[in-house]
Amino acid sequence: MMNETPDNKPSVCYKFMGLLVFFLFVALLETGCSQNPNSASEKGNTGQKLGVEVGNLAPDFRIANLKGGESSLSDYRGKVVLVNFWATWCGPCKAEMPSMQALYGSYPREDFEILAVSIDLEANAPIQAFISDFGFTFPVLLDEMFEVNDRYQVRVVPTSIVVDRKGVITHRLLGAKDWNAPDSKLFLDKLIAAS
Repeated sequence: MMNETPDNKPSVCYKFMGLLVFFLFVALLETGCSQNPNSASEKGNTGQKLGVEVGNLAPDFRIANLKGGESSLSDYRGKVVLVNFWATWCGPCKAEMPSMQALYGSYPREDFEILAVSIDLEANAPIQAFISDFGFTFPVLLDEMFEVNDRYQVRVVPTSIVVDRKGVITHRLLGAKDWNAPDSKLFLDKLIAAS
């Protein structure tokens, strides 16, 4: 059994403090050297800040789509894009989608696109049946690994992110929205009219 004398306590304390300082130093080195694609300080090719906040260049992604191919956000550069995160188990998501379809039909494809990103985890989720039954025609992407969901820091579904023609995030909207409402169309009209 070790004798605890006043002389041993400072020695043990210094060793503990030394280890603590070492681990903090290592943690700081790793944090400083890591390259986080979502970092607000990272810059895109245009010098625009890259990140998921309003005013930043939207991070690109490429994931599977419901038609069996792949789609990326950059495929739609030059258009205003509404990226909508949803799931078949989410009642407000399903309630919002008919107004999204009406919105989708309101603008020409050369100006506006909707990317409905499904975060359903189940391999047999009824995504195709749901989309077909209601006649939705906008592209549906499958984020089964939560890659895009995590990159965009989505914590609530539905969440909609609006990206302008230059790829900059202009709006981040939480919860279901009536896309037929005048205020919804007003801000989209302005974005689409901007060259």
